Amino acid sequence: MRILSSQIIEQIAEPTLWTDMMELALSTADDKDYFTPNRMHVDVNDDTLLLMPSVGPDLFATKLVSVFPENIKKGKAAINGTVILNDGATGEALAILNGAKLTAMRTAAVACVGIRHLSDPLATTIGVIGGGAQGRHIAWLASHERDLERVYVYDRSPKTIAEFISFMADKCPHVDVALCEDAQQVVVNSEIVITATCSTEPVIPNLEDLILGKCFISVGSYKPDMRELPESIFRLVDSVWIDAEHGKTESGDLIFPLEQQLVKPEQVKHLSLLIEHANELGFRETRLFKTVGHGIFDLFAAKLVYEKACENKLGEEVDL
Repeated sequence: MRILSSQIIEQIAEPTLWTDMMELALSTADDKDYFTPNRMHVDVNDDTLLLMPSVGPDLFATKLVSVFPENIKKGKAAINGTVILNDGATGEALAILNGAKLTAMRTAAVACVGIRHLSDPLATTIGVIGGGAQGRHIAWLASHERDLERVYVYDRSPKTIAEFISFMADKCPHVDVALCEDAQQVVVNSEIVITATCSTEPVIPNLEDLILGKCFISVGSYKPDMRELPESIFRLVDSVWIDAEHGKTESGDLIFPLEQQLVKPEQVKHLSLLIEHANELGFRETRLFKTVGHGIFDLFAAKLVYEKACENKLGEEVDL
């Protein structure tokens, strides 16, 4: 069995290959060769434990992940986890992968599939509200989808901002990082807006004139009591694009607008429809992609990393 660390996962493949792989994973939404049961979701006070299995024709993967938002105040990562990749024919464990890094990379890549299909191809600015691990990984991968000149970022934590600046300087030094005083300043200056927070209240101002014509990628709000998006955004969009059906019952940013009839059920559509058919949206319209994650993303991501690691003889081989 091969042990694959955070560093190996981060360096194993070009950013565009990650996005290509997640685009392929999204396209298998109705493929009968893949089976992904609903994830087991356990809440312990403000903390969350997740068990996410996914089975494919030749491999299966299981992710054990914990989300402890208060860890940030302790100087520790909010997300920790492990992914186990198994041979589909024998059940043997092939690899153990760092779950936090795999989650950061695959979630960023899924977000970038949304950027690829929903944002203006000529966009040069992106805004990030929530500059933690997820926010900075999305900004990095997004710089390979669009010819970005500047990233606008807002986060309440000076430490998180410092880590964001350092990460971006290392990964894409050609992209300028502009610090913002609040979320509104991010939205005003950005063509593409990323929200990656654990907020229970909308982080984007509820002002239609402010958000009109922009592309929004919402990554936070993975529980019913979490929200990042204001009511006005749902009045402006023709469709709410999603990556998983279970988001309708797990994410406050889908539960609330559906319950309040801000959007109709038929307006909530799987992003695979855009992948299969050319995007007919005008890029002056307001666009929204809400990602909540899916076990199949971990399977495809683990497969990518494992095959590249075997090809390049990376990772530590161990017998348990």
